[in-house]
Amino acid sequence: MRDLATFKAPVAAYLWIAILTFTTYTLAGIMREQVCIYMCPWPRIQAALTDDDALNVTYRYDRGEPRMSVKDAKRAVDAGKPAGDCVDCYQCVAVCPTGIDIRDGAQLSCIQCGLCIDACDNVMAKIGRPKGLIAYDTDQNVKRRMAGEKPVFKPVRARTLIYVSIIAVVGGAMLYQLATRATASISALHDRNPLFVRLSDGSIRNAYTLRIANKRANDRPFALTVRGVTGAEITVPEAAPTADFRPIVTVGPDRTREVRAFVTVPKETPLQKSQMIEIIASDIFMGETVVARDHFVAP
Repeated sequence: MRDLATFKAPVAAYLWIAILTFTTYTLAGIMREQVCIYMCPWPRIQAALTDDDALNVTYRYDRGEPRMSVKDAKRAVDAGKPAGDCVDCYQCVAVCPTGIDIRDGAQLSCIQCGLCIDACDNVMAKIGRPKGLIAYDTDQNVKRRMAGEKPVFKPVRARTLIYVSIIAVVGGAMLYQLATRATASISALHDRNPLFVRLSDGSIRNAYTLRIANKRANDRPFALTVRGVTGAEITVPEAAPTADFRPIVTVGPDRTREVRAFVTVPKETPLQKSQMIEIIASDIFMGETVVARDHFVAP
């Protein structure tokens, strides 16, 4: 924050702040109706998930109709005629991100944000009428009230139990993956040209490009070893070896590092044309081990 305020932050920081600010105001402000109707998948998902007992944003037309102004409603009541609570103020339409009129019933463009509920409750409070003219309800309950019956709410039913089960399974799988995720990784890419080199002492050497990833927030030194071929040794020219001749590659926090590595096998070791080897990176402090598998090629 200090660097941003003193204009010492990288250019990329200011660039992305500008891009995100522009896209946010454009998509959420100027184009919010188009975003909610055409870009957002929620209305389509909602239409597939809902049923007759699902609580959706509902205009309670049993209470709101017929619509008329406050003065007209008072005159109608005095004359013994019906008068609804809706004053036709269009506040519900004005606040709707997609510009629909919830009083026309359930619509695909409704994203169930509830802004029309808040707007209508504010109007009802100002004119001294009960809140909840627009509320989370069902069309079936509106019809029940019109027939003189009590509304019925069924939050626990087969559909909701199935949804809860699916969410629990998916959520549990995500938590398991998060709890058991590796904090490091390694990949190996074998040189293609040449596939192998015979050294002056007769030993065979293969070259690899190793990419080591550190997913923790601190520097981590990794010791490299190789297994799969008897007598094989691994060296990294840019890395300092340990006392047991294992090269150490230090990777910064939340970063990846790419290094060149050479695997050398003595000439007396019997080799096939191609054999699988494992290059192992071990965190020398935390003990975490990751493995990359590739082929060792010989004449």
